[in-house]
Amino acid sequence: MCLTGQYKEHGIKGLHGFCSEYSASDLNFLVPVPAELSDVAVLLEPTSVAEKGVFQSFKIQERMIWKPQKALVLGTGPVGLLTLLLLRLRGLDVTAVATRPKDSLKARIVAKIGGTYVNANDQPITGLGKFDLILEETGVASLAAEAQGLLNNNGVLCLLGIYRPNLATQDIGHSYDDIVLGNKITFGSVNANKRYFVSGIQDLKTIQQRFPGVLKSMFTKMVGPSDYPQAYSPTKDDIKSVIDFQS
Repeated sequence: MCLTGQYKEHGIKGLHGFCSEYSASDLNFLVPVPAELSDVAVLLEPTSVAEKGVFQSFKIQERMIWKPQKALVLGTGPVGLLTLLLLRLRGLDVTAVATRPKDSLKARIVAKIGGTYVNANDQPITGLGKFDLILEETGVASLAAEAQGLLNNNGVLCLLGIYRPNLATQDIGHSYDDIVLGNKITFGSVNANKRYFVSGIQDLKTIQQRFPGVLKSMFTKMVGPSDYPQAYSPTKDDIKSVIDFQS
C-alpha cells in the first residue's frame, strides 16, 4: 500500500531473499516463529497474503452492518487453501472451486475442514448460487468477471490473482448496474506487511489445533538443495513444494 511504489521487500522487490546461511535484516521487521510451528512455518508467507485479503474484506465492510455467512474461494493453491482455513476459523460456510477431481488431495483437504469442493470442469460456477464474500485467486480474468455476478447484495469480491490482458466480452453496463444497485465492492490485494505475518502466526496455531495434520498435508514435495529443479517442476497433484536445507 506504499503510495510511491518505492518500497523494498526481500525476494520480491529491490532486496535479495534469504537463500544463504547468513543474512542481515532490520529486527523491526522480523517475526519470530514459535517452536510448535517450526515444521509448517514455511506456509507463513502465503498465509500472510490470505490474511490481508480476508482482513481487508472485513475492514471495508465496517462501513455497514455486515454478517457474512457464505464464502467462495476460486483456486486451491496454497493461498487458496489457507484462505479457506482462515474463513472456516471465522465461522463461514466455504465453497472452493478448482479443476482437480473430487477424489484429489485438494478436494479431500477442503472436505476435512468442513468445506464444499466443486470441480469447475464438471460444474460451472454460475450455478453455485450467491455468496457474501468471494476471493478470486486463479488469475483467470474471465472467471473473475463471472464471480462478480455471484455476489449477494452488499457483497465483497477480493481479487488476489495476477491477470493477463484480456478483452471484455460481458455486458459491462449490466455489470456496473449490478455493483451500484447491489451496493457491492470489488478490490485488489497483494503481498502483505508485518501485521499480517503476526496474525498469521496466531491463526496457524489455531489451525493446528482445530484441523490437526491439514497444514502438513499441503507439503506434497520436499527436496534437498541439490534437487531444487524438482521443486519447480510441479505435477498436477502438487500443492506446496519445499526445499529442505537440512536434508
